[in-house]
Amino acid sequence: MRKFYCFKIKEDYYKLVNNRPKELYLIIHNLYHPEEYKINPAINFIKEIRVPFNKEILNDNLYNYYQDKYNYIKVNNTHQINDYFTKERSSLTVYNNFLLIETNTNFPTFLKHISKKEKIFVVDFKNQDYFWLHEYK
Repeated sequence: MRKFYCFKIKEDYYKLVNNRPKELYLIIHNLYHPEEYKINPAINFIKEIRVPFNKEILNDNLYNYYQDKYNYIKVNNTHQINDYFTKERSSLTVYNNFLLIETNTNFPTFLKHISKKEKIFVVDFKNQDYFWLHEYK
């Protein structure tokens, strides 16, 4: 099972780290796994580099797209796909600060339908995997 965290990065910060995704991964990793004495600076810094998601709009867009699909369920801010043909089981939870996708595939369906116009950085901490969503083919 993989866990993807999706962060919307501010445009000016994106320009600094666009060609250095490993550096951004290390920064985000340290922000989300800080040592106790670094928690307050980490919280302040994450506010500086990310843009919050609009939960209402994103939830509505996902629901409108998937509502007629036989394998889709939505409960509050969590969207689920259980595809019997492809064997994909994915869950996307919309938070203000990030999106969390838990899945049994390497590239879940939800990633295909998140706006590629935004500067979204996707991280799987456990597998040390990271990429810009708009660059993923």
